[in-house]
Formats: sequence, C-alpha cells, structure tokens
Amino acid sequence: MTTLIIAVGSPESNQRWADVFAQLAPKWQIVCWDQVGHTVEADFAVVWRPSIQLFKDQPRLQAIFNIGAGVDGIDFTQVPDSVPVYRVEDAGMAVQMAEYAVYGAMLATQRFMPYVDQQYDKKWEQQEPIYKTEWPVGVMGYGKIGEKVAQTLQLLGYPVSVWVRSERPSPDGMDLFFGSRSLPSFLEQSRILINVLPLTDETRGIVNNTLLAQLPPQSFFINMARGPHVVDEDLLAAIDYGHLSGALLDVFHVEPLPQDHPFWTHPAIHVTPHISGVSLREPTAQQIQAKIQLFLQNQPVSGLVERERMY
Repeated sequence: MTTLIIAVGSPESNQRWADVFAQLAPKWQIVCWDQVGHTVEADFAVVWRPSIQLFKDQPRLQAIFNIGAGVDGIDFTQVPDSVPVYRVEDAGMAVQMAEYAVYGAMLATQRFMPYVDQQYDKKWEQQEPIYKTEWPVGVMGYGKIGEKVAQTLQLLGYPVSVWVRSERPSPDGMDLFFGSRSLPSFLEQSRILINVLPLTDETRGIVNNTLLAQLPPQSFFINMARGPHVVDEDLLAAIDYGHLSGALLDVFHVEPLPQDHPFWTHPAIHVTPHISGVSLREPTAQQIQAKIQLFLQNQPVSGLVERERMY
C-alpha cells in the first residue's frame, strides 16, 4: 500500500489536506505527520515549509511534493540527494497572481482611485484617461506564473517586457531580456516592475538601491514572489526620495509582517498578507496525486526541482 504523509502546517491544515487526498486515492494510506511522527513509514510526503524533524522521522521517503511553486522553505541539506523534490505547477495560482498584478497596475496608474474619493464628496467628475503606453510593464521571471502575469497585462494593452536569468525564446509580442548584462536595459523601460522570480542565492536582495535607481522616475513596484528578494530599507528610501511612486507588497522577510514594520503605515505602500497566489487545495492535490501515480509507474514527472537552481 502507498503511504502518503502530510506536513503542510497546523494540525487543522494537515487534516484538511489529508481528507482531500483520501477522497482522491482511497486505496492509499493517508496520515498526518503531527499525528504519527516516526511511527509510520511513509513512501511520499506532501509538504509546505516542513520542519527538518520530518526528514529525520521519515528516512524512507521516495519523493517529496511541495504544495507551492517556491521551494525555498525546504532545507535541502536535510533531504538526501537520492530523494527527488517536486513542486506544484500552477494549480490555480497563476490566474490569481495575474489578477493581483492587474490590481497593482490599477494602483500604479491610479485608474480608479480618484473616484473613491469623489463618491464620498458626491462629486461627478470624469478624470483624464490613462494611456497604457505611458505605463510599460516589466516582469522579472517567466515561469508558469510569470507567463500568465505577462500575457494578462499584455491583453489589457500594456506594453510588456520580460527579464529572465538565462536565455530562452522570446514570448510573442514581448521584448525578452536575459542575464545580468541586459538587466539595465530592461529596467529603464519598466515603469511598473513586477517580481515573480524564484528565491535563490542569486536573486536574494536583487531589489536594492542599484536596481531601483535604474527604473524610470515615478515607477511602481509589485512584489508577489518572496520577501527576501527586497532590501526593505532601499525600497523605502526610493519611495521617500520620490523616485518610486509606491509599491504593492504581498510577501515579506518575516511573516506575519511585524506590527512595528514601517510598511504598515507608509502612505505609498500597499500591504497584503501573502494572498496573491494561494494553493487551491483540490486542484493542487489532484496534480500531486497524478505526479505520484506517474512516479509509481516509473514515468517522467514534471516539476522536478533542480537543487542548484532552487526551482
């Protein structure tokens, strides 16, 4: 019998995920790590930011499946090289994050904000239209999520360019930049900058004074990737000095965001509690269950994490 162990957070969350998997795979043994610890030997683990104790309790795992696209919450030093780690590809997150990017673009352009104030004042006044050609978008990262974000904004009429770390074919109708040498050219034409990069040693702290200074004046920054991509003090300084008009931030170095953090009260910064792309339980479980079936049949399984690249 195939045994699957769930370690995705609180006991309540573990149980909710276990219930979904039990319906999808009634012939499997589905257990929660908080309930069985080391007393059950599992074949596979479904995880989100797992404790290193899980890998000590479960030395016979054949593979690990992360319920999100980002795997920076896994301590790979504790996972044997012989145990593959797979990430979820989309499962409903890409559309959510594209919606979030559109929300950020609306904040950047102030497309509708004046009408909120006008309603309170019972004031009927049409604002000047927004010309999207004046708001070119730059998307950092072009995986499943970056692709959906870029394509959605392009469909809405924004000029969109993409920056990635390694060369690949250019998306239809978009400028593609790759590598550190092309980053300045990408930045200088990105009035709305959106970060969907994976967090790696190379990208940690990438959004800093040097990068922000290369954006056009009055640019707007949207971060829906990981908090450690950003040097918080540098972002605050770029806004306070007037170079950036503001930012929409969904991810942070410490979560929940500490009560005394200046992001909470800054008038030009919009904060959301890591909700831009939530793993939808049913489609995510379905995808993982299908991956495990392929694994058991010795078939290729997509989403394999390259440890040296962390995605």
